[in-house]
Amino acid sequence: MSFRMDKFDADKFTEGEWATIEGGEFKIARMNNQVYRDAQRRLDKEFRKKYGDELTAAQEDEKEAKLVAEGLLRDWSGIEAQDENGELVSVPYSLENVATLLRNRPDVIPKIAQKAVDLERFETKEVEDQAGKRKPSSAGKRNSSDPEKA
Repeated sequence: MSFRMDKFDADKFTEGEWATIEGGEFKIARMNNQVYRDAQRRLDKEFRKKYGDELTAAQEDEKEAKLVAEGLLRDWSGIEAQDENGELVSVPYSLENVATLLRNRPDVIPKIAQKAVDLERFETKEVEDQAGKRKPSSAGKRNSSDPEKA
């Protein structure tokens, strides 16, 4: 088997892909995508300026929630909350609502992070069955296991 340089759909790294977590649908980008890294650098500076070099556990949790909200979550569906009358209502995706979700349900942060690490979600879909097909080398020659090359 050879190394596939086109195994992953790179657009999904930052755009995300849908995953189900506890009945909700979340569009999650790949861990360490460019948006995530930019948000991480910005939040590191922001929190150092605001709190200094040593963060409390609560401050670290706040920073992590913001990082997940900005760097990993792109959309959601099937997210509900009780309104002031006690009725369940659909909650639209927004950074503010993501922050509220992550404050109220910090248990989903590691689940989202794990999905962001799970590379199989970002694999490209094979259009045709590649099994048994001979592939030329990068120089256009057949590979050495080709019986016709003798």
